[in-house]
Amino acid sequence: MNQFKEQLAIIEKIKRMVINPTKFFRPKKESGISEAIAKKIQKSAYDLSHQKEKQEFTPPYKAIVEQLQIEEDQIFRAAVHQLAGIAVNEDKYAPDIIEKLEKYASNPHKTREQQEYARKKADEIRRIRNKKI
Repeated sequence: MNQFKEQLAIIEKIKRMVINPTKFFRPKKESGISEAIAKKIQKSAYDLSHQKEKQEFTPPYKAIVEQLQIEEDQIFRAAVHQLAGIAVNEDKYAPDIIEKLEKYASNPHKTREQQEYARKKADEIRRIRNKKI
């Protein structure tokens, strides 16, 4: 009997929702931002757009140069390969990248294969840059 009353109660609730759907599908209160907050956001965006650009700029290859210090051969070779690609395409970074590769080519803590690979890529960069000129 108790279960029957629960089922009837559920049915009655469904009937009320069908008869008066506005109570069930009531529009929610707008959750927009206030005018004061919108003005603050607009002002900060305007200030940021007119701010001077940074005077200091770190070239993107500097993060890759740090990977040359890792002892794992695969990471070292990948870093050398990426640096060579940057040096070939960006003339302003090429001299510094060649210098770094030569430094690691003469590093006694690197294996003979790693030293040779770095030296070979530095020579390849020079050869390609000379063809461009």
